[in-house]
Amino acid sequence: MDPRKHRIRTVIADDSRTALLSACRYLNSEEGFDIVATAASGLQLLYQVERHHPDLVLADLSMPGISGLQAATKLRKAFPELRIIVFSELSGLSLRDECLRCGADSFVEKSQMPEKLMEEVHKLFPNSHTQE
Repeated sequence: MDPRKHRIRTVIADDSRTALLSACRYLNSEEGFDIVATAASGLQLLYQVERHHPDLVLADLSMPGISGLQAATKLRKAFPELRIIVFSELSGLSLRDECLRCGADSFVEKSQMPEKLMEEVHKLFPNSHTQE
């Protein structure tokens, strides 16, 4: 069996190059992920998802143009099977609730990454190879 078959195809979006590279570096060190594209804005995120049809999107809440929340709303309508995790330096239950209302599957504070991120990924993809 091809081990790449069950890998989680991922698009990561963050307008901070440092944060984007950090997330990419972390996921590349984990088993079970293929980063198929990155984006530095909400519009780029929409384009990359349309182009690559990933399984998972990791999107920063605050990005230029279209925010991570606005992108999540659009992506949920266009790709109902897509799993979306929004992350932010901001925190709070009301923010988490707003992300879920806008179509995200989960919200993770950047201060809780990478542990909380992986916890949420395991919930969304219980049969993936990320736990090996």
